[in-house]
Amino acid sequence: MSFFGELKRRNVFRVGLAYVLIAWVLLQGADFALDLISAPNWVIQALFLLAALGLPVALIFSWVYEMTPEGLKRETEIDLESSITLHTGRKLGRVIIAFLVLAIGVLLVDRFTHPPAPATQPPPVTLDDTSPDPAAVGQSVAVLPFVNMSSDPENEYFADGLSEELLNQLAQIPDLQVAGRTSSFSFKGKNEDLRVIGAALGVANVLEGSVRRQGDEVRVTAQLIRVDDGFHLWSETYDRTMDDVFAIQDDISSSVANALKIILDESSRLRMQAAGVRNVDAFVAYQKGKELVQKAHSGTDLIKNMRQSLYHFDRAIELVPDFGAAYWQQTDYYAHLVMNPDITDTERSEGLINLRAALDEAYRYSSDPSRRAFIDVDRVLFSDDWTLLRDRIEKALATTGCPEVSWIELATAIGYAADTADMWARYQQCEPLFVIAYIQQALTSFWLGDFDAALEYSREAEVLAGSNPWIAANRQLILIGLGRADEALALAPEVAKDTSFYGMGSHALPLALSGDIEGARLAMERWQAEHSRDIRSQIHIYAAMGERARANELAAELDARPAGPMILLLTAEYCACGAPFDLEATPNLSARLREADITWPVKTIIRYPAKDW
Repeated sequence: MSFFGELKRRNVFRVGLAYVLIAWVLLQGADFALDLISAPNWVIQALFLLAALGLPVALIFSWVYEMTPEGLKRETEIDLESSITLHTGRKLGRVIIAFLVLAIGVLLVDRFTHPPAPATQPPPVTLDDTSPDPAAVGQSVAVLPFVNMSSDPENEYFADGLSEELLNQLAQIPDLQVAGRTSSFSFKGKNEDLRVIGAALGVANVLEGSVRRQGDEVRVTAQLIRVDDGFHLWSETYDRTMDDVFAIQDDISSSVANALKIILDESSRLRMQAAGVRNVDAFVAYQKGKELVQKAHSGTDLIKNMRQSLYHFDRAIELVPDFGAAYWQQTDYYAHLVMNPDITDTERSEGLINLRAALDEAYRYSSDPSRRAFIDVDRVLFSDDWTLLRDRIEKALATTGCPEVSWIELATAIGYAADTADMWARYQQCEPLFVIAYIQQALTSFWLGDFDAALEYSREAEVLAGSNPWIAANRQLILIGLGRADEALALAPEVAKDTSFYGMGSHALPLALSGDIEGARLAMERWQAEHSRDIRSQIHIYAAMGERARANELAAELDARPAGPMILLLTAEYCACGAPFDLEATPNLSARLREADITWPVKTIIRYPAKDW
């Protein structure tokens, strides 16, 4: 008998095939079980290695030994006449068929739940004349926060950081519309239908995935899905070490562009790869700081939470000295610190020095031209020279990007209300779920005299964020502008929860509008007895009560403080009552307004009965 024939007679081929099928099915089950318990990647790798090493052992064993009615015997000890290899072969055949059916079942389940990426995209669907251009719709994506599959909750920040870095890279592609971080991350932890997500974010595709980190090893799974039908355009799983994290990012971003038929030239690819931060610990620290900033802006203890965030941003900057976004996040804390009524002028002066330094570093290290333009506005506003203010505002409002913005809102009160309304409308396209954009749109509509639109934007903000003292204060201001004092007063309990700025006037301003000056005074005094003294609010209330001398006295005090002119202009914006004080009382603000060629007083929208100037 030939060697091949002998292999066949001794069932070596059947044993090999049965071994491979059984090992493959068992490894699939082991991989699923190990994922559930977040076992390190090396466990499944070790099992695969053992299975591979076992194959030649099984083949040699089947050649050397044969199963007989008396048990295992060496092949050389068995008479060919009494061999039962044919009977054994039939049993092995049944085993092979059973496990082949099981393997096919596993493959079908995997294909059903994780369809492979197609070699090419399907042909475009014929659309009617009212439908958007298919290419434009297809070239939009939202990066949902990747799910942390690790047992360590600290790795949540790593998963968030990886997601944000991917978003930053994809945002560098000119032909790709990318939903902003705030909007995309609003779906974190929610098992929402992809069609709902696509409609809410205005995108045709979502990039989602998971991260499992164990020591120096990481498994990243990513998939690009078309939202209208759930079709997987691309998917991949990466089992690498932490040293390869940034290579994974680059590969995912390039694969997304390829799947959406976007051609990247070399300059686009390099710009994309240069975006973001190439230090894992730095972007983890940054995510921790961002979490506290978000908490600060959704609650009432603004300064405390933002002060805690400073530690994490400092850590990120220590690791990556040119981390422009971390410097930018710090500026918000220092700006609110300068406005804090509960600190000394020395502390405010130090805060202003730190603010200016952080703004300069944020401007220096930002690679986004739009963000640099908006940072430049803040640099002028918090400086002692406003000569370039109009130029900087106009350049910022002329940009077309979607950067995070800060104090550009002051432009609304000095003649740029229509321009800021356009800016916020553009901003909502990339951040459709960012509540501050709706609050600011309400404010710009208010300044443009479109009170119905202002109320609608305020309602939309509440739908997004729920009950919130800032949103209530925004609506109260609009109702006061409409002269609806009773409705504005009904919102006072909610507005009063804010202790940073709006709370002091929550009851006093509606009462002043209705002509109840004594009631307004008592409401303000009750507030002062329980909370800190905020000069901005006092100026606003005294102006509403018609007490010009007292408003001027307080304005002079604020004018002499660090960044006083900027804070006074902010006070005038939220009073919306023309001149809440006389410029003669505020020489520093007067000088800044002359430098910037700003007409005073600002527009009068609210007319309080007692305010006769």
